[in-house]
Amino acid sequence: MNRRILSVIIAVLGLVAIVLAVCSATVWRPSSTAQASLAQNPEQHYVVTEPGVLSLVESDVKVTATAAEADQQVLIAVGHAQDVDAWLDSDPYISVTGLDDWNTLTSVAVTTSCPEEATDDATATAVASDTETTAAASAEATAEASGDGCVALENSDANPADSDLWITTETGTGSATLELDTAGSDLVVLVATDGASNAPQLSLSWPRHVSTPWLIPGLVLGGLLLLVGIFLFLIDIQMRRADEQRRARAAERAARMAQADSVATVGIPQIGDPNRPLTRREQRDKERAEQAGEEWVDPRTGAVYLGGVQAPAVPQAPASETEELPAETDALEVSGAARGSAVVPGLDAETTAAHRADRELEDDTPLAIVEETEAAGVDASAVPSADESADKSSNDESDEEHHA
Repeated sequence: MNRRILSVIIAVLGLVAIVLAVCSATVWRPSSTAQASLAQNPEQHYVVTEPGVLSLVESDVKVTATAAEADQQVLIAVGHAQDVDAWLDSDPYISVTGLDDWNTLTSVAVTTSCPEEATDDATATAVASDTETTAAASAEATAEASGDGCVALENSDANPADSDLWITTETGTGSATLELDTAGSDLVVLVATDGASNAPQLSLSWPRHVSTPWLIPGLVLGGLLLLVGIFLFLIDIQMRRADEQRRARAAERAARMAQADSVATVGIPQIGDPNRPLTRREQRDKERAEQAGEEWVDPRTGAVYLGGVQAPAVPQAPASETEELPAETDALEVSGAARGSAVVPGLDAETTAAHRADRELEDDTPLAIVEETEAAGVDASAVPSADESADKSSNDESDEEHHA
């Protein structure tokens, strides 16, 4: 795979990881507030929370009651569970028992009152009748409960605002909101309007800690992938630039070599060409040899120069003794022997005999001692003898002493 494509893919994966990590902490992050409401508007006059419901998520809870009509008075009363049960007495109500999910409260309609020995059966009957149960089903459940000694509850239309059992209350027109701290308490909430109309819609909200476990790992992983992609992209750019520079240098070197070859081909000296001029190097070698009085060999002709003067050619001997000489060549010229020298070895018998015959003396000529002057053709009477030479030398010495 191409390095550039690989670097782009890795960088895109890093960006995707970063975007997903940010979305997990923003767009897909659960709300920091858990808010749940009743599944539908109550059909009873009162809504009461069971003990522990207010602190299901956090101890801090925000209670909001909203009336069906904007001009209705809304009351939120906070009290202990026993006080609220005592005030309700024989009135039916909606009991909030917990959370169905993060948006919906679980509730049941309490329409009967049973003795203590039948509490379990009555509770089971009440759980079976939730806010979605129709009026006919509630009536049937009430009749069945009555057969077990339970008494059907009837509305008294009492206004809870007139009671002094409440720890705190909050009223409003159309809606009311109350914030509570329910840590370590059995507090419950009663929500109503004027007691004669259906209860308002109840909503509970808690602040909650929402973690983002994928934010930091996603950012780290995405950042690493992005850096690796950028690093590979920069390396690819650098390698491409290096390849371009290398190709440019190779092309320039090839062009330079081609140009040098075309120029050098014209000036290459031809060995054995006596008419070509000497190269600079050969000229320098020649001048240096002349100055030093050394031997220099002309590369064009092979001639040897000593101190700038050409040395005579040395004759070459025959390659072998069996090499035949031309017939018209004189034997003495070939041998190079001068008169009076010994017979040159290697001549044939006939040439040797002729050479010796020239050196032999005639047998009938007597031997005689001849003065050198006679041999030179000088008159003997004109040459002084030895005694005369001695007398002349003594006379010369006495004359020198006399003059002295």
